[in-house]
Amino acid sequence: MGYRYHGTDIDGPSLNPEQLYVRNRNLNDLIGNFSFSGTIYHLLTGKEATPSQEKLIDRYLASALSSLTEDDPVLEVIRTVVASGASFSQAIIAGLMVDKTKSFEQMIPGFDLDAIGLDRDSQIGLYYVGLIPALMAIAIESIQCIQEKSFDRKNSDGKSPKLTSGEQDYIEALFTLCTNRNFSNSAERKIFNDIMVSLHAGWGFLAPSVMLPRVAISTRVPIPQAIAAGFTAAGPAHVGACEKAMEFFTAIHQTIIDQYSSGDREAVVIKLLEERLAKKEKIPGFGHPMFKVDSRNPRLHSIISEIGLQSDFIQLYDITAKFLKEKLGIYPNIDGISAAVFLSLGMRPPYGTGLFLCSRSSAMVAHLLEQKDKPPFGATSEEIRKWFGPFAVGFE
Repeated sequence: MGYRYHGTDIDGPSLNPEQLYVRNRNLNDLIGNFSFSGTIYHLLTGKEATPSQEKLIDRYLASALSSLTEDDPVLEVIRTVVASGASFSQAIIAGLMVDKTKSFEQMIPGFDLDAIGLDRDSQIGLYYVGLIPALMAIAIESIQCIQEKSFDRKNSDGKSPKLTSGEQDYIEALFTLCTNRNFSNSAERKIFNDIMVSLHAGWGFLAPSVMLPRVAISTRVPIPQAIAAGFTAAGPAHVGACEKAMEFFTAIHQTIIDQYSSGDREAVVIKLLEERLAKKEKIPGFGHPMFKVDSRNPRLHSIISEIGLQSDFIQLYDITAKFLKEKLGIYPNIDGISAAVFLSLGMRPPYGTGLFLCSRSSAMVAHLLEQKDKPPFGATSEEIRKWFGPFAVGFE
């Protein structure tokens, strides 16, 4: 018998030992061994993709990512919402409300997803998993343009360039959106891929970003609207913590540059951490509401060591992790190590939240599809009456 989750056949945590599981596989077995596209196929089907299936899924995701045209209404909607002062996650929600049926119908004939076990609802959900990074990039870029009081980037012909070329595989196209460059070596590709795999699933519908799409789809809203419900749960206590950790590491790094050009870096970092703790300020990216030790962190750290990734931000992460473990018995969580890696790859803090959502959207889709097969509201009328029967006495 496989691992039994609470209320779902997709994924869930274990407390003894502290582990995350996806389709009866330990998530740590997927990290480092699966491509991000292969992981998404496994999440949706419960099966490990063959090389041809993985290639097909990857091309489909990459095509969805590059499908936006310059006259697509979604660009105007996102930029308008951003101009009103909305956050980029709010802008993505607005973008998801634009009807993309025509774009989906134009793209889908080129891919025989039926042949690999993905029905139409899965195909629609997968289309949005591929598209969401483009919405993220437009939203973040639009906010940056407003903050810098600059106009949208233009080519010599006066038109904005396409977000992606459509010639890259999905993981590199996603990386390029966030860095404006290609991978410089295989080590960058590997660690970025593995971070995305580590974020995609594992908590069942305990995670608000997964729970809300399940609730929404139970009312029979369209799939993109149910996905948007998950994005409404992107707050600093969930999903947004990686961005906060990136801001924290960036501030510590800049302080060292500005005020401590020489000296023992570890001693300086510890001094700054002690000052923060003295003011009762939390250290983002450290501590977990459920786990004592987030099992993904040791796995990812071993990969970082294996590929030889070194940077000031990895060093800051290591110093902070050691200090908090020894002083408070607190261990880093996935947001802490993801923040250090993203910064090492040259990404700005908003992409911490954005990439988390890009990865977790695959779990949103898997869960809403599972919930969609159940009765509206998740239960039959007989079951609902049975649950609420004891509370109905005196109200008849």
